[in-house]
Amino acid sequence: MLRWLPALVILTAALAYYGSYLRYWFNPHDEGGTVCLIAQRLMQGERPWADVALGYNAGWFYPLVGLFHLTGVNYLAARAFFFALSTITALLGCGIVTRLSGSRWLGMAVGLVLVALPGSQFKNYIPLAEMANTACLIHFVFVDFSPRVRWLRMVALSGAVLGLTALVRVEIAIFFAVIWGLLLLFILADKRLALSQRATHLFLGAGLLVVVAMAEQMPAYGYFRSLGVEAHFARQVPAWFGALRGGLADQIGASVSSPAAAAPADGAGNAPAPAPDRSTLARRPLSDIWSGSAKNTRILAFLTYAPFVGFTLFFAGGVLSLGLRIWRRGFVLHEHSMKWLLLIGGSLTTFPQFFFFRPDRPHLSEFMPGFIVAMVGCLALLKGGAKASRTTLLFTGGCTTFFVVHLALFALFAFQHPSAGTIAARTGRETKFVGENGVRVRAFKREAQTLTTIRDAVFKHSRPDDFLVCYPYMPGYNLMTNRRTYLHNVYVDNATHEPGWVAQTVRDFEEKKPAVIIIDHRAINGGPASRFPQWAAPVYEYVKIHYVRVAEIRPGNEPIEVFAKSLTPIAP
Repeated sequence: MLRWLPALVILTAALAYYGSYLRYWFNPHDEGGTVCLIAQRLMQGERPWADVALGYNAGWFYPLVGLFHLTGVNYLAARAFFFALSTITALLGCGIVTRLSGSRWLGMAVGLVLVALPGSQFKNYIPLAEMANTACLIHFVFVDFSPRVRWLRMVALSGAVLGLTALVRVEIAIFFAVIWGLLLLFILADKRLALSQRATHLFLGAGLLVVVAMAEQMPAYGYFRSLGVEAHFARQVPAWFGALRGGLADQIGASVSSPAAAAPADGAGNAPAPAPDRSTLARRPLSDIWSGSAKNTRILAFLTYAPFVGFTLFFAGGVLSLGLRIWRRGFVLHEHSMKWLLLIGGSLTTFPQFFFFRPDRPHLSEFMPGFIVAMVGCLALLKGGAKASRTTLLFTGGCTTFFVVHLALFALFAFQHPSAGTIAARTGRETKFVGENGVRVRAFKREAQTLTTIRDAVFKHSRPDDFLVCYPYMPGYNLMTNRRTYLHNVYVDNATHEPGWVAQTVRDFEEKKPAVIIIDHRAINGGPASRFPQWAAPVYEYVKIHYVRVAEIRPGNEPIEVFAKSLTPIAP
């Protein structure tokens, strides 16, 4: 009974905690609207990639398709599903820390922290994939090579987890595949085996891992082939590498040049027109830690760069210790240094998305669950025991103090806004709002008024089979009004729109004739150039000329405008 007590406590805490704010907060421009809307479109016969851009791999959405066949398209059912994923993540985190530390109570404490800080809602696949693969890596190094059947069974389980990860989020699977490749190579240095046995285990392990992971792709490939989109499915890995190269080029280019400097002067010597600002959300500079203009600015800057302390200390220590053990021919796969490296490697798989591409609160909260487990696990392995030297104790104490401060600041930051997935969603939200597709939530009074005004304007000026188009990114409005969209990709901003996007958008207006168009003026990437009327001015002007503004809401300083084909209401 004692063995299962931590899991029981974590499950009970998750049910109570997530149940307390399941019905609170609805954000029209977050992943909840996206995932539910795409699942609905897939249910209605649209094809992934060909008819609707997914953003992630198809496995992200098809579990919801199955759920919606039971519940109908239901926002709250989707939220409960993602909270269930967070609960599994917490249990896995508990298991990892318990295995490394030998303490069920430390494992339970970490599991409860992960329940309280689950990560951005509707993106909980990310910490789950990270935790599941890390758990396989850590458990693998503890399994003896003999009997070989048991060892191969662990490899097969790890391959299954890796294959499922690839069906959900390709880049995380790629990162973990690299980690697995490096780990299996270290079998060649394990002193417990003869050289021939090392080679046999390496090839058997690598082969089985690949075979199982690839076998899991086959049923999905067959299904997508029946839809005629198997090429899209197969291209996801090379497409990710292409996107990575483009993203890195943008990062490098942005740091060494300005848009205006890239354009040559004309023949008359006139100054060139500045190129369009295609910058993404900017990362806080390191100096903001001590000179930021506001408390939260300084906290976010600290949280952005603080992980490098843990990464550097434990990676450098792990590499040095590992190198010495191999040099002295005393290496075994379950060395503490190997576990450090596996923990750090696992937590790094979700760091680039936050640090390089979207350094904000939601993406930070996706990364932190894995980092918390990695740091607690590394610190648990670092403990020196009763015979530890004074230097070791001081170093361990310093690392622990820094991590506790880091975790406390993250908790403070995460509990300020529901975008981190915490119970902050419940604070102060008591006004009921009811929309379509299970959007039955409580919100701030002003939030509810905004949602109600938009819902009523859409219902008044469109039929259920009409198109509703929202810019730059508000899939929640389609969900809560149950109105279709023809957009291939519901996300567009100043940085991601393709050449020819303006002309194609106007052609779509003329061919598809959307009944209602909603335009939000918010600066989606932080700067004025990322406001839709700025970077998409021709589209905005077309809408103002050919449509009638039937509602304007100002939830803050940035208005939301609702345009319809005419002022004449459509009969229900």
